[in-house]
Amino acid sequence: MSTDRLTGAGCARPENVGLPWISENASAAAQAHMSGVCAACPVAAACAREVAVKETTAGFWAGADRTTWQEVSASDLFAELSGEALTGRPVQGTLPFDLPGLDAVEVAA
Repeated sequence: MSTDRLTGAGCARPENVGLPWISENASAAAQAHMSGVCAACPVAAACAREVAVKETTAGFWAGADRTTWQEVSASDLFAELSGEALTGRPVQGTLPFDLPGLDAVEVAA
């Protein structure tokens, strides 16, 4: 965002810098407070223009929460977290060494 056009923004005032402007899960009370700051902001229109022309996927900008969440199915999420999506194999059992005290037990399917 161009800082020249946003000089004097309400969110940059010392009493407002501690608000969760870039939080992905700000409380309803915090969002209401930030919305009030934006409503009284002297550069709100410039902020809204900046957000409209630039890809903004997180944070509270121009009076609204801009955080977007990518919808992922449970199976896709598990594959992503386990590394299975990258290798085609589960992460467990792919380490090049054995951990002491752990014995591998095969279970029949």
